[in-house]
Amino acid sequence: MEVQTHDTVGKRLGRFVGLLGGIAVITGVVVVTQRLSHDALALLVGLACGVTAITPTVGLLLLIWRREEQHRQAVHTQPALTPPVIVMTPQLPGYGAPAVLPGNTQQVAWPWQPAPNERVFTVVGGEE
Repeated sequence: MEVQTHDTVGKRLGRFVGLLGGIAVITGVVVVTQRLSHDALALLVGLACGVTAITPTVGLLLLIWRREEQHRQAVHTQPALTPPVIVMTPQLPGYGAPAVLPGNTQQVAWPWQPAPNERVFTVVGGEE
């Protein structure tokens, strides 16, 4: 008992087009190499080798660029997880009203005097 497998029309058509493409490339290479001068042929071979040599580098750069883009998109879609910042300033003497506790009506004397409002500047290097 033999099992017969039939290829689909798409597979057969793909193979046919691939075979025709291969034959066309080989024919083109033979015709071009016979009609070109030695200098032009050397230039063409050098160009082909250069493109072949740079292809892995370009592929690697594209891969890195794509990963970086995916990383940027992932960072932008995630919410920022920054903790809330709470700033507590101490009550310094001379700033604001003195604290009066409920039930205590007397004012608390501040141990320090507030800074004077007048500022003194010294200009260094100027004429007096």
